[in-house]
Amino acid sequence: MLVRITFLWVLGLVTIVPLAVYRLLFLAERHEYAFLIAVSLFWVFGFWGIVGPMLAIGRVRRFVKLLESARSADDMRKRLTDPDGQKLAIELIASEHHIPRWLARIVYKKLLERAGRAGSAE
Repeated sequence: MLVRITFLWVLGLVTIVPLAVYRLLFLAERHEYAFLIAVSLFWVFGFWGIVGPMLAIGRVRRFVKLLESARSADDMRKRLTDPDGQKLAIELIASEHHIPRWLARIVYKKLLERAGRAGSAE
């Protein structure tokens, strides 16, 4: 998904922005200036400010659905140790608690250790 969106941004960067700037400099009438300037600046600087959080929401939602679909504690542990699940869990912990990723990784490992001890005690 990220690759496709990055490709879309680059495609816009080499088509929309140059066309808007060309029209702004050579063809535009006075009432079009604000729109063309806004389009160019948004595409260069604002695109990822809108799309980035939407991608993050999608990843968190996918992770939560993954956890909700777990049927047992062993299934939950297996999903949490999956590389994609691990990466999403660390990002979720870091973003929710406003801590660096390295610290979230430590918290995640401690959480898995505690879950392993609780699973073996049952």
